[in-house]
Amino acid sequence: MWLITACLMLVLAAGLGCGDPETKTSTATRTDEAPPARTYSTSPESTSELLRDASQAVKARTASNLGVHFSLQSTGAVGGQADGSRSEGDMVFPDKVQMVTRNYLTPEPVNTDVTVIDGKTYIRSEATAGVWKTGVSPSLPPDPQLITGYLDFARSSRNFGQESLVGGRKTYHVQVDVDMPLLATSLTRNTTDAVQLAEYEDMKTAVVTVDYWIDADDRLIYQMLVKSVNQPQGQNLDQNFSFSNWGEAIDIVRPCEAC
Repeated sequence: MWLITACLMLVLAAGLGCGDPETKTSTATRTDEAPPARTYSTSPESTSELLRDASQAVKARTASNLGVHFSLQSTGAVGGQADGSRSEGDMVFPDKVQMVTRNYLTPEPVNTDVTVIDGKTYIRSEATAGVWKTGVSPSLPPDPQLITGYLDFARSSRNFGQESLVGGRKTYHVQVDVDMPLLATSLTRNTTDAVQLAEYEDMKTAVVTVDYWIDADDRLIYQMLVKSVNQPQGQNLDQNFSFSNWGEAIDIVRPCEAC
């Protein structure tokens, strides 16, 4: 059994620790106004409207410093490395993520704290002696931009009608095939960072199918299953997301590597 430092114990217990990038409620305005009520059929036209309305609902709840809490289960491989991880954390749109992840396919699974800001990844674990370092996350962090990006660049869709999630939430279940070359090209317009540009270029060869469970009332996304295959990049990954607390005012700050 690996010994966990006192600083890391605090991280696992409370999500905070020495030099931790604090996540807190900010003074940003949270918008809870629901869109006008309406229903959708499974016709292609109505499904297109549902996807458009879901994208608009998410964007309305994710203005500056507003985000969402998520849990994520990943299975498959990235870059030829097996990924069987569970993660939980927060994302702030468009490009900030803070999570704790644990890859159960490693010989001795340990928790790793991961923070992503402006495309740069910071990690903290027993392997880094409990201090923040720039590095590679043991599991692929989510990209907040892709939640609506997959919706906006869907080239085809299948509407399975209404389904109830655990707890009784009524949703529409829609599956989309994503035009990844167009989506990746669109994302390159948002950055000049060489690493991010290379990642977006690699995305163009991916085949991605996404299942969305869209709330029947507020049109926000509460569950999302992303299936991605990118043979040239050695990626074959399923990412199963659950979302809660849309529009939460969150501050994620860059970790202190000297702490």
